[in-house]
Amino acid sequence: MIFPGSFTVYWNRVICFICHHVVMRFMTFTRARMFVSCFSLFWLFLFPFRLWAAEPSVRIHSPKDGSRIVQDQDSILISGKVSTQGARTPNADIFFVVDVSGSTANYAGVDLGDSADLPLAGGPSGWGRPQISIFGGGFGMSGPPIRNLRNSILAAEVAAARRLLSQLNPQTTRVGLIIFSEDAKLLKPLTHEFQQVKQALDEVLMAGPYGGTNMVAGIRLGIKELAGLGLSERRADAVKVQFLLTDGFPTLPIGGGKRATLEDTNLAIGAARLSGKAGFKIHVFALGEEALSSPAAAVGIARESGGIYTPVVRAADILSVLENISVVGVDYVEAVNATTGQKALQLRLAADGFFSAALPMADGLNRIQVLARGSDGVTGRDSISVYYQRGDQRSVELEVFLEKEKNLKLEVERLGKGREEMQREVERGREDSLRRSQEPAPKSGTVPR
Repeated sequence: MIFPGSFTVYWNRVICFICHHVVMRFMTFTRARMFVSCFSLFWLFLFPFRLWAAEPSVRIHSPKDGSRIVQDQDSILISGKVSTQGARTPNADIFFVVDVSGSTANYAGVDLGDSADLPLAGGPSGWGRPQISIFGGGFGMSGPPIRNLRNSILAAEVAAARRLLSQLNPQTTRVGLIIFSEDAKLLKPLTHEFQQVKQALDEVLMAGPYGGTNMVAGIRLGIKELAGLGLSERRADAVKVQFLLTDGFPTLPIGGGKRATLEDTNLAIGAARLSGKAGFKIHVFALGEEALSSPAAAVGIARESGGIYTPVVRAADILSVLENISVVGVDYVEAVNATTGQKALQLRLAADGFFSAALPMADGLNRIQVLARGSDGVTGRDSISVYYQRGDQRSVELEVFLEKEKNLKLEVERLGKGREEMQREVERGREDSLRRSQEPAPKSGTVPR
């Protein structure tokens, strides 16, 4: 049961008052004071969270409870939606805010090759910098031509965003694209048409990196669009977040694009604070050595907006790491056939809270249970019953899901690291970045262009 805040405080005070007088009756004064103090702290700060924390919402959408399923495969496709108390709406608005500064031309750490399904960066020759089309206008990118970018940090950013797009639900989730270097540009307002976003991402890679790192401009533009004050149609009933991908630290507008300044860092953090007050979290992904060498801005942006900071030591690993952030506060889902005890052979939990799973069936009645765990450790569940019978029909949806999972797994395997190893690196990186974020930003440092 969830109590209103005022009533909870009143009830806690009553309990503490009663305990105080009971304990004082049977214990010495000194010991009683120590006991009551400790107990009060426990009750006021720990117990209410465990007793009255809201369970995650879990809804199995398909199949329907009581369904009769006749098919050739031994497993059936389970799908649904999970969310926390603060994100009950099925709708999500996600902006990719991507750093395209000059340093993103650097090597990502792994040859991505054809695994990421990327266009040939820089055009057919691998050279040149064609003009990129901007929503609501256009701008020309000047400067010398650069080398082929298929294995660059920029390519890894694009591939990771494309990978995440393939997992989100276009019916309820909208995605937009912003890039930033010398300034910030809106490439695609929030849309359900994910293919348009993928095309815009391809154009970003083909145009190539250029310029400094105006992080505050990217954040401010993201706030404007999420608030419905730009070209993105306003939607009140949606979880709104930015996924900010960067390989560096702010060097604009104060630093002129060539050096880091405390003023640029403070401007970016200040913009993030405004985003947090508006209810728009910014999840920050810091890619590579340069970003991790001076993480004060990245750490501060995530902290002040209520988002999550994720360090990625090897930039290419963003292909696997990006999808681990949930915008609905649920980080774990498990699907089980309670009748047989078997768990799902494959399960995918997307950032917007939608999940799909291939779950083995037994002949006859099967009890299906899906459990979700929120970021606070509280669990919720939903269950249905279906009748399964082996037949001649094949589920095309199940085959498509399994094939997609196979391809996504192959992309991660090409990185040469397991998920557990990557997660350990992320945790170590967070600790190191927290320490480094307390250090002053470098007074100068040339940014690769």
